[in-house]
Amino acid sequence: MGRGRPAPAMAAAALSAASAVLIACGGEDVVVQEAPTPQQRGVAPAAGGTVSRDPLGDGSQAAEVLTITVDDTGHGRFRYRAPRRVRAGLVEIRLRNVGTVPHKAQLWRIAGDHSVKEALRISHPQPDWLRTAGGVSLTEGGKTSRTLQSLPAGRYYVAGILGTPGTVASFEATGPPSVPEPPKAPARVEARDFSFRVSGLRAGRNSVDFDNVGTQPHHAFFAPMRGDVDLAAVRKFFGERVSVGQPPVTDRTRETVVLEGGERQVTQLDLTAGRYALICFVQAREGGARHLDLGMINEVTVR
Repeated sequence: MGRGRPAPAMAAAALSAASAVLIACGGEDVVVQEAPTPQQRGVAPAAGGTVSRDPLGDGSQAAEVLTITVDDTGHGRFRYRAPRRVRAGLVEIRLRNVGTVPHKAQLWRIAGDHSVKEALRISHPQPDWLRTAGGVSLTEGGKTSRTLQSLPAGRYYVAGILGTPGTVASFEATGPPSVPEPPKAPARVEARDFSFRVSGLRAGRNSVDFDNVGTQPHHAFFAPMRGDVDLAAVRKFFGERVSVGQPPVTDRTRETVVLEGGERQVTQLDLTAGRYALICFVQAREGGARHLDLGMINEVTVR
């Protein structure tokens, strides 16, 4: 139900099925070259604009709270529940996962007189009346995660993963058409067309200013890299249909929701220390290549 290729959202299952790349060592001569720059290695440059105060800490600036609950209703199935209405503006969205497997809450905004049933039948191209609208990042079973974002007035529904059977929830945001911008956060992930810039990430729970400064819809998918594997191995792994051997990344992936170009939110990400491949698997609204295939993959180190 989250638009785009299902591979990123289902990465843990794909990894456990041992769909991986075999990295072999050959007997070629070694050529010593000048060490590449961080940009040449694919390392994400720094993004500015972070602050010391945590807007998702005590004393949140949000005037409204929207609590979304998700649970498991059978193998591979889910059910979302949400209030029927929330006041438009700066909203703290809480995802309470009472299930046993990770879930996220992807919001979609519906314009005009179109229905949720009509929206759920759409893949690509995506019409102008249906827009990704933020939500809450991937959340472990039994835990609650939060996001702070601006919700304009309109009709919304909340779903999860493309192709997974389940029950979505719908709600309406009511109030004035203009809404305030969400505040900045101590960490920042800036999505561009087609790369990332990152600042302030640390081991533990992060409040992250996720800002899509591009024109395309983007998300941020964090894949922990094994040992000393390089970014080329990760790119190859996610680019091949069938691969063998140990995956270059682990299954402890993390993922934000999708934001349209020009949108931002403050969301929570639980990260452990180590090296990550930061990837966008989303397609353009009209369809076509995944953004990974257009080069949207960077390396990030979390300490």
